[in-house]
Amino acid sequence: MNLILIPIILPLASALVLLIPAGRTRYLKETLAVCAAAVSLLAATSIFISRPEPLSMAWLNEAITFTLRADSLSAFLLLAVSLFSLAISLYSFSFPWATGSEGNNSGAKWFFFNLLMTQAFAAGAVLADNLVAMLFFWEGLLVFLYTFIALSQNNHAARRTAMKAFLINAATDLCLLAGVTITGYIAGTMSMTEISANKLTLDYGWSLFAYVLLLIGAVSKAGAFPFHTWIPDAATDSSAPFMAYVPAAIDKLLGIYFLARASIYLFALDGNMQLVLMTLGAVTILVAVMMALVQKDYKRLLSYHAVSQTGYMILGIGTLNPIGIAGGLFHMINHATYKSCLFMTAGSVERQTGTSDISKLGGLFTLMPVTGLCFIIAAAAISGIAPLNGFFSKELIF
Repeated sequence: MNLILIPIILPLASALVLLIPAGRTRYLKETLAVCAAAVSLLAATSIFISRPEPLSMAWLNEAITFTLRADSLSAFLLLAVSLFSLAISLYSFSFPWATGSEGNNSGAKWFFFNLLMTQAFAAGAVLADNLVAMLFFWEGLLVFLYTFIALSQNNHAARRTAMKAFLINAATDLCLLAGVTITGYIAGTMSMTEISANKLTLDYGWSLFAYVLLLIGAVSKAGAFPFHTWIPDAATDSSAPFMAYVPAAIDKLLGIYFLARASIYLFALDGNMQLVLMTLGAVTILVAVMMALVQKDYKRLLSYHAVSQTGYMILGIGTLNPIGIAGGLFHMINHATYKSCLFMTAGSVERQTGTSDISKLGGLFTLMPVTGLCFIIAAAAISGIAPLNGFFSKELIF
């Protein structure tokens, strides 16, 4: 098997194995998920170092070529996806569904199934070199976003939030589909490598329209303003491992990855579009952080702050400056790291106290010193305090 297939095939196969009835075997689902994520991380590390040859297969009587390619950007993103998948798999061992009751076992099965499927499709999306193949994996992620939220809690609120997330992302994905179609028609190819060799300029009306449509799809996946409204609801109505994995990490990574791919590789942006990107980033930072300031729920506060941090990434890419772009991509990884940590500490606090209401929480450091220390480190990093990672990425953007 080509090495480049392992981060896609292994989580996918492991997820399907989870659907096979396994009785009351303790920790089987958790162990399988952790092992699949760990092997995928090793494969992603090897891909990042060795850069294997692209894998190409013909689709639809050779009309479309399905190509997986690991260039510097996609290999970097694949490594991040695999790392966060392993971290969340390990963290989820501690959740109540691991105790072995019948209901919790069912919850664990669907949680780890969705986690592994999301990992597989996210890996496919970052490795896809053909825009049609990328869309296939991208839309698969939309399905598992819905099931992730809907099955995380057995109540009407979770299903309502799942439908809201699905509809918002489905509408923007239609824009992405239209943008991909127009881009492929103008360029005469769906290969991102071939388009990158002759970047499309925005001095042509349809080219500008195509880029705007791709921009809508990318920033919606990243959770930027104004497409962010489902994220705070998901923070309230779904589980902490979901929030630590999908909105805080995977969706941010994929959205900003495709924004960088379109803005740097596929299109040659002009000053006007640069101003649009930077304005969108600045507005996202300010609006979302002002919403975070008035929240009384711990997880909703973190979710609005996650939206705010997306603005820094868009702002960095919008500079079209190598240092700013590097800062935006670096901040993407940094944010996923410390925001996932903050959501995981939030889940631990909620599990121990039974609430996420900030007014009812306090004095927990002596009772939960490890969680408290992890929170302080992550909070200092997100505040941009040196020498933690948040300082360096924000400094590059500035």
